Amino acid sequence: AQGLDLNRDHMKLASPEARALVNMVNAYDPHLGVDLHTTNGTRHGYHLTYSPSLHPDTHEALDGLLRDDLFPALTTAIEDKHGWHFYYYGNAYGDPVAWRTFDHRPRFNNNYFGLRNRVAILSEAYSYATFRDRVFATLYFVEEILNYAADNTEQIRAAVEEADATSVVGQTLSARSVPERSPEEVTILMGAVDELEHPESGEPILLRQDTLIPTPMYEYGTFQAAETEVAPVAYLIPSELTSVIERLEWHGVELTRVDDGRTVTGEAFRIDSTTAADDPFQQVRERRVWGSYESVERTVEPGTVVVPLDQPLGRLAFHLLEPNADDGFTNWALVDESIEAGGLHPIWRTHNPM
Repeated sequence: AQGLDLNRDHMKLASPEARALVNMVNAYDPHLGVDLHTTNGTRHGYHLTYSPSLHPDTHEALDGLLRDDLFPALTTAIEDKHGWHFYYYGNAYGDPVAWRTFDHRPRFNNNYFGLRNRVAILSEAYSYATFRDRVFATLYFVEEILNYAADNTEQIRAAVEEADATSVVGQTLSARSVPERSPEEVTILMGAVDELEHPESGEPILLRQDTLIPTPMYEYGTFQAAETEVAPVAYLIPSELTSVIERLEWHGVELTRVDDGRTVTGEAFRIDSTTAADDPFQQVRERRVWGSYESVERTVEPGTVVVPLDQPLGRLAFHLLEPNADDGFTNWALVDESIEAGGLHPIWRTHNPM
């Protein structure tokens, strides 16, 4: 009703629907989440394409479970039972043409679930297939996920528990990421369509042909760090940044408030320059800051919020609070009133135990 794309709202939580979803996840805490979509675009030969969490900071146990085990088992089962081909989500374009996935940022559901240390799966039924085939492709996909989950319950639990138990403190994480090319070409099943006339509107529609054209090309199906930061022990947030603190609570991030005026040695981000996007996206002119950290020693005001990163949602908290993160609160203009070129970012951090 607000005119927002709900699958771009998982970080800023501007919509009641996204907040309700995250509230459910906090309360129920599922091990695995599946996000069901339909996609058009490239005329390929797959009835359905899928994706794990694409952020490079997703814990390797979760990524390995999907890429090494669940997806291969599922793809083989679908082909054996139904004769249909499933593959990683992508589109064929570029110069030279390559198979390219979409986006690593956690504003998207599957990437967000991955940074919450949960098994995250995106499903994209092929829109040029018939409606019946789209329904059954999605049904078969979900059935095989449930079959795998039932047969590999302990493996899934172990991967989630390993991710939750791994502290990000001191790890080098990706603040901004770029696509990564496969070492070698892969074979993509391209396809073809018939152009028909819609029986009611008369508009042209595309219908999948049962055609498979094996085509070698490079694949950009993963991402790598372009800019990194070492995850601190904690971030410190002034009490007046209520919209930031409120959203951290909505996400379920653990935080505490300082009740004494202790002195803390830390780092504050000095903003050399900053820009806002010319055009709004999701009703926000996305913010970018450039600069570097400098050492500070501060007496912390009572009421200051401390967000430790040694917690299960430490990965998510890092990407919400790091000033240069490409999908955090700064990007979504939630601290615009508190930043200016030449000044210090209001959210600062410490690498020392509090």
